[in-house]
Amino acid sequence: MQKYLVYIVVSLIIGLMIGSGITFALAGTAAPQQTASPSVAPQQMALPSEVPIGALLPLSGALSTFGEKWKHSLELAEEDINAYVSRLGLDVKFKIYVEDTKTSPEGALAALQTLSAKGIKLVVGPAASSEVAAVKSHADANKIVIFSPSSTAPQLAIKDDYIFRAVTSDVYQGKALARLMWEKGVRKVVVMYRGDDWGVGLFDVIKARFEELGGQVEGVKYDPEAPELSTEVRRVSDYVKEFGADEETGVLFISFEDDGLNILSLAKEDPALTKVKWFGTDGIAYSTKIAKQVGDVVESLGVLATVYLPEESPKKEQFKERYKERFGVEPDPYTYNIYDAVWVLALAVLEAGKYDGEVVAKVLPEVASRYFGVSGWVLLDEAGDRVGERYVITTVVSENGEFVWKDVGVYISPLDKVELST
Repeated sequence: MQKYLVYIVVSLIIGLMIGSGITFALAGTAAPQQTASPSVAPQQMALPSEVPIGALLPLSGALSTFGEKWKHSLELAEEDINAYVSRLGLDVKFKIYVEDTKTSPEGALAALQTLSAKGIKLVVGPAASSEVAAVKSHADANKIVIFSPSSTAPQLAIKDDYIFRAVTSDVYQGKALARLMWEKGVRKVVVMYRGDDWGVGLFDVIKARFEELGGQVEGVKYDPEAPELSTEVRRVSDYVKEFGADEETGVLFISFEDDGLNILSLAKEDPALTKVKWFGTDGIAYSTKIAKQVGDVVESLGVLATVYLPEESPKKEQFKERYKERFGVEPDPYTYNIYDAVWVLALAVLEAGKYDGEVVAKVLPEVASRYFGVSGWVLLDEAGDRVGERYVITTVVSENGEFVWKDVGVYISPLDKVELST
């Protein structure tokens, strides 16, 4: 164990200008400057020479293209955090250990148990709410901090546990989708949704809000593990016909990449389904797989999808350009979130003064509240979920001979307002 002075970390990470109403943001490669001498007595803290952070990523399965992007983001985060602690003069290295969840609850739990066996107490990920639900009991029992960049199921917003989420709850995405569909003239909607924690939670919010607006909702739940969804798509088609395949009828599918591919491939062959308006969620938004394999279908159906919108800032733009230059692809919104999640965990363990999940969980919300990263302010609510209520609306278009995602609007939750450019 190495010994370090906690006042160095406090002065450099927390800052002593807070009392005068001035705060600074931490992120990326720009370290904060010390502006005052510490006024607290030096205290000893101990950290291992290597501080491990686990990562539960969907490197295979229904969200695999996102998993690869997030792995790139973790590479940058590890570089930047280690450069930062080096500038602080601390003899510490942060090391990220990646495990594949296979985009499944069982895979996520097995992956966490692998990390847990190595003594890892801080983890970014997993991606899906069903995965977070699967690892929650193990994390809580073993005091392992979980910081997901993308889990949004409302039922996982629980106080005083070890689950934190760098994204807003689907309470807000549900409202965004309901308002978007309403503004597009839809008054009757058929929702085809995954029968897991995420799909069920989001469907419940959408149904309640859309009916509150005065609309009608029918739901078709499906097994996320089903290899074929023709029966469920036919049920969606039947509901559409009952509603009337006209401009007031819409279809919303709450899916991941692989099941989304299945649904869209079947829908393009159904005459009734090609006549109505289509909508999607953050489960498919910015999916490279969707754009490449069924981009023509998404474009022809006019699918509009919503996804959490990271705050615009110079930090975000700098990260975006650096990421594109290094890896040759665009980062998706949750790519920014996972980068910041690693930073918050690293800063929290430095402030905690020891590698202890229980202590880190206690200081993490306060550390996050002072952190402005590539995704913006990482302020958390009392349940450990991110505060922020803006969503981007995106679709697939053909540009220069290929299908790409293009942003066409935003949803502003405090105003319950949709702004579309097309």
